[in-house]
Amino acid sequence: MPTSANAESLNLPSATDAGEQIGVATKLPIYWLENTDTGVFLYREYLDDTRHSEPIGDAIWTLLSADPAGPNRYTLLKPADEIGVSISNTNVITLDLPAKVFSAHLDEGLSERSIQQLVFTASAAAASSGLLAGESSPTVKILVDGQPNADVFGGYRIKDVYERNAKFMAPIWIIDPQYGTVLKEGKVRINGRTTNFDIGTFYSLQKKDADGKLTVITAQKQVITGKIEKSGAFSITERLTPGSYKLTFWGMESESEAKVGEVTSDFTVK
Repeated sequence: MPTSANAESLNLPSATDAGEQIGVATKLPIYWLENTDTGVFLYREYLDDTRHSEPIGDAIWTLLSADPAGPNRYTLLKPADEIGVSISNTNVITLDLPAKVFSAHLDEGLSERSIQQLVFTASAAAASSGLLAGESSPTVKILVDGQPNADVFGGYRIKDVYERNAKFMAPIWIIDPQYGTVLKEGKVRINGRTTNFDIGTFYSLQKKDADGKLTVITAQKQVITGKIEKSGAFSITERLTPGSYKLTFWGMESESEAKVGEVTSDFTVK
């Protein structure tokens, strides 16, 4: 796992819970890994809560047991039903998980990313469900069968406590429409998050016919810099007729024609 293959080198905005949607009644924020040309990054999806028990525990269970919406996303953590969760009045989230969750043998880079999946998912679930107290950022303590500082993944030692690490966040997210979403025809709102690329952030939109052939609707259009918030969040509106669509975002850096952080989402309009 290359040490330089992370979003820190792309000037990614600092990690924050500001992007978590508060009060999404039946959806859980889940963070998955995905391999890209520039590294392995975390991508957030909102998935249905099928347990309806406790928000943080439900989100962790979904991460360990459910399938991601995007076809190329994954976790190397193993399924488990025995999930212990508590949260203090200083926003310290404690997860107690069985050793089998960490039974894969991973290098340091993938070990760190897998731990950050738990950290991001737990803190996002706490934020989106309104469980955080005050303004302090949440931290996550991970126990393995009740024990701190366990050795996992065949050689990685768990630290005392973790914060969200921005360098593992993907350069660009498509928040809406999420992969596989079905929307009503008319104005479609596209929400995303991007980093500060030298040249800018661009997108294209293609429509699929019955045979799967793609027709270009928008070939390459830049997201207006002034429309991108300090956090990297942006919103675009397109008027779309019924059909299947492929949406692609990417960034451009100086002195290179390469598409950086390219991410896609397939969705349907009815």
